[in-house]
Amino acid sequence: MSDESVEKVVIIGSGPAGWTAAIYTARASLEPLCIVGVPKQNPAPVLPGGQLMLTTDVENYPGFPEGVTGPDMMSLFQKQAERFGTRVQSKDVVRCDFSARPFTLELSDGSTVKTESVIIATGATANWLGLENELRLATSGGGVSACAVCDGALPMFR
Repeated sequence: MSDESVEKVVIIGSGPAGWTAAIYTARASLEPLCIVGVPKQNPAPVLPGGQLMLTTDVENYPGFPEGVTGPDMMSLFQKQAERFGTRVQSKDVVRCDFSARPFTLELSDGSTVKTESVIIATGATANWLGLENELRLATSGGGVSACAVCDGALPMFR
């Protein structure tokens, strides 16, 4: 990206909110750039696509009567956003300067992006305890979960 170019909109985050913002802004011809982040360990994986990337079965989202895995759902969201022209960068935003327009975002590789607007859709991160087998049980439907809204529907709690 040259120093001369300025993005119309940059979306930081790649969970459901980030991809929804990307779909709407792309359909509005705003040519969004979605900065999706890079995988980390904290102690659970923090992945582009958000917490749904660790979700084995999403049963409460309309349009998936048989359920869908979180990774499959996020892949479909991304494909839809890209279909309308969303561009994707797999980097982290490490600093935002909102003191003057255009805004300046510093990325994890040292590059910068200038933009007229920013949508911050970074979501949440589960607060895991770091116990032995915790992540294995959480990602296999083994009774460990980080979703208070979802837990009531888990078969082992019915």
